Amino acid sequence: MKKILILSITLIFALYSYGESYTDLYRFLVDIKGWKGEKPTGSKMAGPFGVVITAERDYSKNEKQLEITVIKGSMATAMMAPFSMVTEMDTPEEYVKVFKFNGFKTGLSHNKKSLTGEIIVFLTPDSVFSMKYSGMHYKEALDILKKFPLKELSQKLMEM
Repeated sequence: MKKILILSITLIFALYSYGESYTDLYRFLVDIKGWKGEKPTGSKMAGPFGVVITAERDYSKNEKQLEITVIKGSMATAMMAPFSMVTEMDTPEEYVKVFKFNGFKTGLSHNKKSLTGEIIVFLTPDSVFSMKYSGMHYKEALDILKKFPLKELSQKLMEM
């Protein structure tokens, strides 16, 4: 009887986790006033290293571009590697910084000449919010980042 109970509980948890979908993350890829947002896309992949769930949405405004990606799974933890050795670096070409944004550890990599970069917000131990941007200064990208419900997204990712 005990084995049946344990097997039943395991099956319930497996079914619950299998039922989570990348489409559950679309509501966190909000519209941005003044920007044209494309339709969100995503994927769920399973393999030897576990499950990876992604949700993406692209935005444009004149010459400015944003690529937003939410990643949950082993790929997300690997994204911290470039920011693990440096807390801040400033050169004529690049600016790199690790800091707290709305309570989350965040990595910023900005190319000064091309006005491109990426901001990675570490929402859970295995989930990130990535914002790749072009045609703008990193401070403008940070202002746009404030429009996304990161705390609510983090809670949802912890449930998945």
